[in-house]
Amino acid sequence: MHAYGFPQEDGTGGTFKRGHGVVHCLLVDTDDGLVLVDTGWGRGDCVAPSPVVRHFVRFVGCALDPEQTARRQIEGLGYDPGEVRHIFVTHLHLDHAGGLPDFPEAVVHAWAGEIGAHLHPRTPMEWYAYRPEHRAHGPNWRGHESLGDQWFGLACAAPVAIGGTEFVMIPLTGHTRGHCAVAVRDGNWWLLHCGDLYGYYRQVDPDGAYTHPCGWLLEALVTWGFRMPRRHWATLKALLLAHGDRITVFCSHDAHEFRVQDNCGTGGALVAATNCTNYTKANRWSGYRAHSGHELHELNEGEPLERV
Repeated sequence: MHAYGFPQEDGTGGTFKRGHGVVHCLLVDTDDGLVLVDTGWGRGDCVAPSPVVRHFVRFVGCALDPEQTARRQIEGLGYDPGEVRHIFVTHLHLDHAGGLPDFPEAVVHAWAGEIGAHLHPRTPMEWYAYRPEHRAHGPNWRGHESLGDQWFGLACAAPVAIGGTEFVMIPLTGHTRGHCAVAVRDGNWWLLHCGDLYGYYRQVDPDGAYTHPCGWLLEALVTWGFRMPRRHWATLKALLLAHGDRITVFCSHDAHEFRVQDNCGTGGALVAATNCTNYTKANRWSGYRAHSGHELHELNEGEPLERV
């Protein structure tokens, strides 16, 4: 993905320069099958994209390669895509939910308001970003709502346990009617997929002020245009200040965050609790990179992480 508003791979940027982004998805291998957090683009988007999908990928500079879809990457890892039993989506925009038809038997977990927005769009942006071809197979929806549960002080849906791994949906709306962060737990360690809450890792860095590589004006335009409420940045900063020793956060499109987690699988720099164990049988990170920027992380067997 090479959109305006992203830093380039060397960390520099500019108002009139396209940067480097990713579509960051998560694959979790549990004792009860595979679980995806977001899907990215699907095979149908790559083989026969709708006019809206073609327009969007030109706008953000994203290639559509069937080999880089979640389904093909899962096959490349030696798994059966039919073992994907559950999919948690941060939201149902076309670049996050395009792969739903590739896993027709999976239960699709989303915030109830997001499912409603997808099925009954109201605004021009909703008509554009929620694609009917991504639900034409009749997904097995599982809508979630907040019924008083709390996750580190934030309202959330009731936790969902799948094969010993716990998943929690935290509503942080604004980008869409039902946008959520999705937390994945093993032991005392949490990974928080923040979807499109932010787009540049320094925006939620609790250490203080920063200068966006693309400049404040383009950052402001992207933040406003894509509806990324800054109040949520403050929420995430406070969360990391209080609990950063137990939580790792990442968003959908920041390439720096992907590289950090990718490097962790080879002795790199993911900050993790000492000897933490990630996700049931999953004790290490492995990153599976693709040239177009469609990225899938797998959690699988390996050595425990250590703090670096």
